[in-house]
Amino acid sequence: MKKYILVWLFLILQPAVLPACDICGCGAGNYYFGIMPQFHKNFVGFRYRYSSFQSHVGMASMFATREQFQTTELWGRYYLHPKVQLLAFMPYSFNTQTDTQATRHLQGLNDAVINANYSLFKTKEDTIIHTWKHNLLVGGGIKLPTGKYNYEPTDATQVANPNFQLGTGSIDFLLNLTYTIRYKRLGISTDLSYKMNTKNNKSYLFGNRLTSNIALFYVQKVKKLGVMPYMGIYTEYSGQDARAGKVLTDTGGHWIAQTTGLELYYQRFSIGANYQIPLNQRLAKGHIIAQNRGVLHLSFML
Repeated sequence: MKKYILVWLFLILQPAVLPACDICGCGAGNYYFGIMPQFHKNFVGFRYRYSSFQSHVGMASMFATREQFQTTELWGRYYLHPKVQLLAFMPYSFNTQTDTQATRHLQGLNDAVINANYSLFKTKEDTIIHTWKHNLLVGGGIKLPTGKYNYEPTDATQVANPNFQLGTGSIDFLLNLTYTIRYKRLGISTDLSYKMNTKNNKSYLFGNRLTSNIALFYVQKVKKLGVMPYMGIYTEYSGQDARAGKVLTDTGGHWIAQTTGLELYYQRFSIGANYQIPLNQRLAKGHIIAQNRGVLHLSFML
């Protein structure tokens, strides 16, 4: 009984603790490349991403929090040169956090990403289907602070926490490597991305993030419809955050998921979806549980 009285006193006397929790949520400044529509063509399109997290501190039933991140995104690719492609992502997010006291909402522009890739090696597109095809891309980019970051840890009226904000408030840098190999109708797509974060004007520094993805795909044509199912493994590792130079130990971690997806191509249109189911994870020392994620897109080839 004494234990529960202490918990209630903690809630009453410290109302800012729950919304100021640094371990809750994983949405700020997030990005995802995934399998792109027909890698040799320009395109523009829309994408929808969904993810959710359960988090707790101490007694899970008393401090449980659920966060949902929904993002609609304008994205596109343009070839400046046969060996140079430019990618752009402009996301708009809807974030919701629910705990035992209230439900909080944030919506608005997320952080935009501009990325350029150079093709070190690419098989000609007129190569017949019975030979090997390769495409090796290396590149980098920049994430701009277009999303709002407005978090003050001492303000009890603030919505949620640093990770729940629409953006990171910082200019961050990306490095990436993508390799696709295909023989006849079967292929493997791999990519590796590293995001280097800088400190924002609130003296908060998000941990650097390393992501990798490998997927086995199969290409089939049914009359005028191109069909490409795929499945693979996606991994994500985040370093620990820091505030005013002090490392926050209850941040960072890893997430490994199985990815299953389908791409459909008809004339100049492409529609696709993928679903990620977690296989192994340890986020914020186990205080955060990431749940299934999903992505949908509709694109038009230019």
